[in-house]
Amino acid sequence: MIWNFIKDILAPKKCYSCNKHWRFLCEECFNKQNNCEVFCYICKKHSPEFNIHKKCLIENKLMSWKNFNWLKVYFDKVLVLTHYSNSIIKKLITHFKFFWKKEIWEELSKHLSKVLIKNSPWLINKNTIILPVPMFFIRKILRGYNQSDILAKNVALNSWIYYNKYVLKRGRHTRQQSKLSQEDRTENLKNAFKINKKHLDKIDKRTIILVDDVISTGSTVNEIAKLLKQNGAKKVIVLCLASN
Repeated sequence: MIWNFIKDILAPKKCYSCNKHWRFLCEECFNKQNNCEVFCYICKKHSPEFNIHKKCLIENKLMSWKNFNWLKVYFDKVLVLTHYSNSIIKKLITHFKFFWKKEIWEELSKHLSKVLIKNSPWLINKNTIILPVPMFFIRKILRGYNQSDILAKNVALNSWIYYNKYVLKRGRHTRQQSKLSQEDRTENLKNAFKINKKHLDKIDKRTIILVDDVISTGSTVNEIAKLLKQNGAKKVIVLCLASN
């Protein structure tokens, strides 16, 4: 805390949009960027509190995977802060992930917490647990941190929800999803995630909030949601900064 205060005095933060001091994205500029409508993630049409329409769940398919209609949807809703296509948001997330500007997560996680509390206040109880999407240990060593873990921890602090980073493990290295075809993404994720058996009781009959930075096709979070429900989770709510 003291070191952060000193850094703010010597090299104050600047808003990425208007260059005002003290924040990476000031409240006024954030409100201009935060233009994400409340929608069902499957069909991208309006839905209260980001709930997935019953019709979309019955059809059991991710609409973006048009050639793979047999894929079942395992997550129950996807809460999104904003659009990844927004240039300011994209720059913030890129610097957060790849340029060691970890201070950005403090502001982004606060905004993300507001989305959670506003759209799903019923989640704030002892039967809810927050988990980050795990990163393979070699990639984490190379980057220095897991951005999803940082976000998850701070969302938990802001919303007073129990957080555990040990439940999920990445069992093997996988290729970057963004560089793969739709078919290859599914194959790439098979058996990529595992449950830590020592923490199995933490998810039994509980609602899981799964935190990630960016969601595209939903293949990663869907694979994890499937694993969580196979091991006793009641519901899986995805919470992420941005959606393509």
